[in-house]
Amino acid sequence: LVMAAAALGKFMGRAGMSIELIESEEIGTVGVGEATIPPIVEFNRTMQIDEAEFMRATQASIKLAIEFVDWTRLGHSYIHPFGQYGVPMEGVYFHHFWLRHRARGGTLSHDIFNPSTVAARAGRFARPMPGDPSPLPPVGYAYHFDAGLYAAFLRRIAESHGVRRHEGKIMDVRLRGEDGYIESVVTSDGRTFEADFFIDCSGFRALLIGKALQVGHQDWSHWLLGDRAIAVQTENVAPPRPYTQAFAEDFGWRWGIPLQHRAGNGSRQPRRRRVR
Repeated sequence: LVMAAAALGKFMGRAGMSIELIESEEIGTVGVGEATIPPIVEFNRTMQIDEAEFMRATQASIKLAIEFVDWTRLGHSYIHPFGQYGVPMEGVYFHHFWLRHRARGGTLSHDIFNPSTVAARAGRFARPMPGDPSPLPPVGYAYHFDAGLYAAFLRRIAESHGVRRHEGKIMDVRLRGEDGYIESVVTSDGRTFEADFFIDCSGFRALLIGKALQVGHQDWSHWLLGDRAIAVQTENVAPPRPYTQAFAEDFGWRWGIPLQHRAGNGSRQPRRRRVR
């Protein structure tokens, strides 16, 4: 919600558009969105957010990869990194050279050709520098951060770009009689907000797109092995790792996400099966 508000405020507010943000402190967040992927870096750069300020405000740490533990077999782990492997040579992509190396009996792991994997295993990170003449591929990275702190951080940025925030819970959605489009929303304290364009960020409730506009829900449960998640925050017992960990378990899988001030832990569990 606040990501959309901040981006619209920055890029549309100067066009003379009035942007209203309606959210309620009474409605909690899901609380498991603490590990990100590289597009979040591009979003922050596009918003011209100072990375050091962002990391201080959200208690963030660097994420270079995801380590999968016990997924192939017990005792085995592998790293899924960000960024590319090797560099193209003479117009040929790197993986072709590595496959030829393996076909000729070579034993070098492809991991050593990915800077994010090497840095993750070493517990190190170096921020990419503009205009870096190094022939090595850039280090791809993202962040671990406190999702609640990030929302508060973006809220301040949105308001700095002219977005007007309103505390309130949306209780009703009114449609235009002539075409059935949304005309306004009404909060629990009776305030009415009209607009030309609405973004529904009401989560699982889908108040606008689902309840009001009757857009059907697509059931993907036959594709998804898990339908439950449990999240728990604990103290850090070691310096934050620059990668997320995902552990395979008999009951599903669990994750470990290191932040500056704490660790995020939790598990995804298989969906319940009906007994007939």
